[in-house]
Amino acid sequence: MNAIHRHAERWYGKYSGTVTGNEDDDKQGCVMVTVPAIFGPELAVKARPCFPYGHFFVPPVGAKVWVEFEGGDPEFAIWVGTWYPKTATPEESRVTPPDNRVIQTASGHTIELNDTSDTARVVIRHKDNSFLAIDEKGSVVVSNKSGSTLYLNADKGEASLMSEQGHVLAMNADGVVLMNKDGASLDLTGDTVRITAANILLEGTTVSVGSGASEPTLLAKQFDLLWKQFMFHTHPSAMGPTGPATPPALLVPQQHFSASVLVK
Repeated sequence: MNAIHRHAERWYGKYSGTVTGNEDDDKQGCVMVTVPAIFGPELAVKARPCFPYGHFFVPPVGAKVWVEFEGGDPEFAIWVGTWYPKTATPEESRVTPPDNRVIQTASGHTIELNDTSDTARVVIRHKDNSFLAIDEKGSVVVSNKSGSTLYLNADKGEASLMSEQGHVLAMNADGVVLMNKDGASLDLTGDTVRITAANILLEGTTVSVGSGASEPTLLAKQFDLLWKQFMFHTHPSAMGPTGPATPPALLVPQQHFSASVLVK
């Protein structure tokens, strides 16, 4: 008779509940839940968590949960899992067959684990759409919410970075290419450097062109004046002076030639 009485006052199995509060002074993951089938629609009771080892995910207020009772005793409620109302599942999980394993927080952060054979991937996504994705070949994409993107292509052995403004840095087995949004580029391929731009400006105390460069460079405008003076000068002839004597013109450093640019 005692055994029959004992089981008659206990509740076994799972019951549908709704979280009404999740502030736990002991920070153990306890929540307040209503369980209409047992306590009616208004009374909320405290339910302890049943976490998988190493996990700590507390459902928000309003979440639907499954509730059990320790030993069937209604004074010791336990929330053991959650369930989604229709259309409330994460968007990433709405695939057939259900090969996406999705963890989603209340604010919208998600971790997506996709086991589809041809498109297997892992995606960690911020609610504002910044994300890190790893595809089935091991390639990695990292992008912020503004569109700046880093792509590490494991299949082709390439790495590229594109800013939200459209500037690009690309690296592969052949070399490195740096290009801005206007099309100016620096191409490092093998032992060759190619610079392409509408205007190229080199600024430095000394610019050397060629290995071991040591010859100063002529300054064209001033040298042109000197050259014209040379071409139109007059000098004495066998018949006497053909014109007034012209003093010799000398090359003046920094006026006719520059030691800042050296060539070979």
